[in-house]
Amino acid sequence: MNDTIYRMDLYFSILQGNRWTYFNKSDRGEKEVSYKIEGSEIFHGVEVPKKVQVDNEEEYFCTLVDPVYGVRDYKHHLSMAPNYLIYTPPTLVIPAKMRIGDIHYNTCHLFRHNSDGSMQDEGEFYDITVFDGVENVTVPAGKFDDCLKVTLTRDDVFSEIVINVVLTEWLAKGIGIVKSDARVNIYSPQGGEPFIINSSDELISAVIDGKKVGK
Repeated sequence: MNDTIYRMDLYFSILQGNRWTYFNKSDRGEKEVSYKIEGSEIFHGVEVPKKVQVDNEEEYFCTLVDPVYGVRDYKHHLSMAPNYLIYTPPTLVIPAKMRIGDIHYNTCHLFRHNSDGSMQDEGEFYDITVFDGVENVTVPAGKFDDCLKVTLTRDDVFSEIVINVVLTEWLAKGIGIVKSDARVNIYSPQGGEPFIINSSDELISAVIDGKKVGK
């Protein structure tokens, strides 16, 4: 049995200028998608980097990674609607240290804001993070050994809509996400047909701390 304690912050890199390009395959088709660390926002005196989708800068996360707390989401700016989510308190999606098999449960309050900053409504966020194991991964950017496999099951719950996401990520040390599989289920408690989409990402290339990775 592997009883190693892994420092999860070492598997993310959020320095300004870092960039990742993925081959994305979904029910809607195939395309390249890029993300970059560009800019930051301030939350209660804490400066938090922004991870922005390059071809759609209205889609971004404000996420802080550190060796004490782990990976915490502060804000999600939505491209699909003119609003954004604030996690209160910042939601701890991946603890600072985990062993294979560890399960982390997390919840927080969600405030949904309109684009002008006014309050739209509020809801709840629920998350279960499971450290599944360590695997070697081969993607277009190359072979990455000893990647951490982590599965996150997340629910954003509002009165008129529930967004369920099951996301499995493979994390390479010092680089970040090299592969992911996601299933998104958006539905209304009032009924109607749910909106479901399946997608996957595989790393094509990256620039991490000024160094090129992959093609």
